[in-house]
Amino acid sequence: MLTASAGSGIPAATSPEAAPPPLPAALAAALASGSHAVRRLCHAKTSVALRVPDTPELSATLLLDRRPCEVTGPEPAEIELVLSAQQAAQVAAGRLALTTAVLCGDVPYSGPVRRFLAVEPVVRAALAELAGTDPAAVTRPAGAPSGTLDPELLAIETRGLHKSFGRTAVLEGLDLQIPEGVISVVLGPSGTGKSVLLQHVIGLLAPDAGDVLIRGRPLSRMRRDEILALRRGIGVMFQDGALFSTMNVFDNVAFPLRQHTSLEDHQIRELVHEHLAQVGLAAAGDRMPSQLSGGMRKRAGLARALVLAPTIMLCDEPDSGLDPVRTALLGDLLVEQHAAFGGTMVVVTHNVPLARRIAEHVSVLWRGRVVASGLAADVFSSQAPFVQQFLSGAAEGPLGMDA
Repeated sequence: MLTASAGSGIPAATSPEAAPPPLPAALAAALASGSHAVRRLCHAKTSVALRVPDTPELSATLLLDRRPCEVTGPEPAEIELVLSAQQAAQVAAGRLALTTAVLCGDVPYSGPVRRFLAVEPVVRAALAELAGTDPAAVTRPAGAPSGTLDPELLAIETRGLHKSFGRTAVLEGLDLQIPEGVISVVLGPSGTGKSVLLQHVIGLLAPDAGDVLIRGRPLSRMRRDEILALRRGIGVMFQDGALFSTMNVFDNVAFPLRQHTSLEDHQIRELVHEHLAQVGLAAAGDRMPSQLSGGMRKRAGLARALVLAPTIMLCDEPDSGLDPVRTALLGDLLVEQHAAFGGTMVVVTHNVPLARRIAEHVSVLWRGRVVASGLAADVFSSQAPFVQQFLSGAAEGPLGMDA
């Protein structure tokens, strides 16, 4: 039996054991919640059929190309995902990470599925709230097929990327694949090219050889105005927040909106206050960066990076300078923000505990190349000597002081 939860406007399970409503009803209730996150789903501009061949009454079609979005029964759609009855029940409860299920091949698909994967975390979070599902209970399938992924599943890809500074080679044929709709962590020791990779992704550096593709579009074939437009859809959280020291927190977060939109002042104020509240800085808008702790500066930097609702979020060493507790809290905040905004989040770090806490997909870099890549469970159980040494922090192994 389901009852309405106080103040939420959507039904919630009366106990952890209560069964969620069937998938069509669960999706309809989630969309009816009217939350800011759910209202953003229309930006996907697509339709998605979740088809359950053995139990057609469990099938549903999400019309994400309408304002507001709608749910209907089975009908033709631009994207189709084929679910079992068990998977449909897991989706209805917010218990199945469809992104990883698609990557693993557990859920067959057709059409431009990337558009749905970009917003799937938002749908999942809304369904989990409806069912009272603990986020830790989400099923993330493992065992992605070997080899390269379907380009339709990728948000970011590098092909044979080379970059040297003088005689120092940093990237040496980097082939990297970042799936759409997940939190991807790029791990590796200091000096292995992680931050240089991010600068290539946003077009601040041009490769000596190779190319970067953003959702299938090679940067090398883009005009400068196209690259500038692309950057507006990519948020960047820098190591220390990179706040403007002469602006207070409110103006720092408002800066991208004033630079890149034509919003009225009252609209900017509403968005800035919303984002500051989401990162726990609702009362800090008048403070200057010098008045903030390191963790607060990072949270302000995160709010600024998200204020334009980017579809790709890059976080460069977000944990640097933080103690273990605040690193854990920041990790939880990144997961929460990803659930609220969807898209693809790429976190560059050498902090293994943080990676284990947040990663859905992991790439390990060493000497300018990818030495391991895949879903987090697969990489963390890798038997490769370098990966084992790096993950365990062992002194003995291929990585030494001079490597």
